[in-house]
Amino acid sequence: MRKIIIAAAIFFLLAAPCFADFRFAVIGDTRDYSGDGINVKTMKAILEKIKQEKVDFIIVTGDMITGSAKSDIHMNRLKKWKGIIERYGIPFYIGVGNHEIESEMSENIVRSVFEMPENGPSGFKELIYSFDYKNAHFVMLDTEAFNNFHAIGEAQLKWLEEDVEKNQKKTIFIFGHDPAYPVYNHIGSSLDKYAVKRDELWSMFKKYKVSAYICGHEHLYNRAIHDGVYQIIAGGGGAHVSAPEEKGGFYNFIVIDVKDDGATGITVKDINGFVKDAFSIEY
Repeated sequence: MRKIIIAAAIFFLLAAPCFADFRFAVIGDTRDYSGDGINVKTMKAILEKIKQEKVDFIIVTGDMITGSAKSDIHMNRLKKWKGIIERYGIPFYIGVGNHEIESEMSENIVRSVFEMPENGPSGFKELIYSFDYKNAHFVMLDTEAFNNFHAIGEAQLKWLEEDVEKNQKKTIFIFGHDPAYPVYNHIGSSLDKYAVKRDELWSMFKKYKVSAYICGHEHLYNRAIHDGVYQIIAGGGGAHVSAPEEKGGFYNFIVIDVKDDGATGITVKDINGFVKDAFSIEY
């Protein structure tokens, strides 16, 4: 049976580097409305801190850029974003946010710029995918299908259940752009817009003992447990923060340490590298 243990931040700051079998980072929402649609200064500052953490890879939960309906502009912004992150020499995986999907061409533009795993359902290759790393299974969902924003359709649900059903790893992390349970300015414009499908998705998370669903969309940090499963919102990668600091409105990134037995230590840091939250999930 899963036991949720919440410990003092200082414990994880000191202990996590010792017990981790592997470590990865999560960022989201690095976009901006100025320049080339990227908050380059904040994104670079966060990536500098992530590099110091010596992570194995980074997962990005979407809204990398403020997109454009003009295909050439859209592609150039994505290429610039890719060029920035590649300078840090850390492997990365991306998901799409609503600002990546600005036209019917957007999904193909994303595919042309990034090379992601191609094991997703038909029509969603490289946008929905899964992969294994050591003792953990990772799944990226697409909450922003063109003309069907904030929805998890039947094809995606079917693929997801088939994927996690055959999983042999101890720990499962699932990622998407939209929160299932938004907490601030995107209430009603996240997966909660289609609550029946959201609930079906969450029931699947519970059934297959997903460790956490990690997302962005709201430009803040928040964690909560819904029916025994963590939702972590980490949308503080550069987009203008959308809440007061006491409600999680600060630039942020997450460092996740996974032990051999599947236990997980999660540390949330701000742009200066200060610990803002730390907790663990154990089985």
